[in-house]
Parts: sequence; structure tokens; C-alpha cells
Amino acid sequence: MLAIDFNRRKQVEREVTKGQVAAITEAMRLIAEDDRERGIDREAPFICGACGHQRSMAGSVDYGGIRLCNDCATGYELARITHSVSTCEEYARRRGARRN
Repeated sequence: MLAIDFNRRKQVEREVTKGQVAAITEAMRLIAEDDRERGIDREAPFICGACGHQRSMAGSVDYGGIRLCNDCATGYELARITHSVSTCEEYARRRGARRN
């Protein structure tokens, strides 16, 4: 019988490879680049739903009504693949708690 070490499995699920980080970072860079090419004004501001800072609309991502700046969207995607958060709302709430 094969024994499964569930503690080890949980740890592996939380680790992110350099390749995954690079892929997510590149995808987010492409979103910003595509927005600029489509004519979205990089100076058009909005308040990020996670960090609370005024950011550029170009490269931002709307997750079910919560708009994140490109940096926070990248952070959310990384947190999501490590199972650190389940939803964008949870990510935004945690980021907001760190601001206060």
C-alpha cells in the first residue's frame, strides 16, 4: 500500500515555479500592451480595488466587478495558483488589510 504524505502534498501545491511566475508576468505584460495598442489611454486613472492606489486603466483587469491594477492582478494570479486565496474579493480584502 502506498502511503500519501498529505502535509508534503499541501506544501508542493503552494510552491510556484520560476516558469509559472514568468508565464503569469508575461501574460499580464501582454494585457497592458494590448490595451495600449487598442487605444486605452495609459493616463486614464482608476482606483485599484486591492492596493487602493490610483493606477492606469491600461493593463488593469476586472474580476467580476473588482478592477485590479496590473501589479495587483499579477499578484492575485500568483496567489490563486498557490491556493493562497480563493477569490479576487479575498485577495483585495487581504491587500486592503495590509494598507491599514
